[in-house]
Amino acid sequence: MIELKILLDEVDYRSLSEVLIPALAESMAKDGSVLGGMLSQNKELAASMARTVLDKMPQEKKDELLVQLLNRNRDKLLEKGRTLAAENGVRLQLCDVSARKFCPTAAPAGCSKWNRRA
Repeated sequence: MIELKILLDEVDYRSLSEVLIPALAESMAKDGSVLGGMLSQNKELAASMARTVLDKMPQEKKDELLVQLLNRNRDKLLEKGRTLAAENGVRLQLCDVSARKFCPTAAPAGCSKWNRRA
């Protein structure tokens, strides 16, 4: 078994929101949410609301929110990874995925603005 560790930094939350918010709105609409239904019908409104919220949110909170979303959607991420591997002819068993907030004391190679929160 192999553990693959990927560290993310300097996430562009505005562009990420453009991808995630419409999917979130559609998911909420499927669950019968009135707000989800409205947002899934008006993707520009959903993206605009997300940008406004993200612009006012501190970086620390954005990171925490992303960690929560990744962990909450663990099963979907596993399934997407398995599907992607299969579509590309890669045989593997994707066993787990999880996210946590990580604040190292030294910068890993390739990370220029590390430890800015210390």
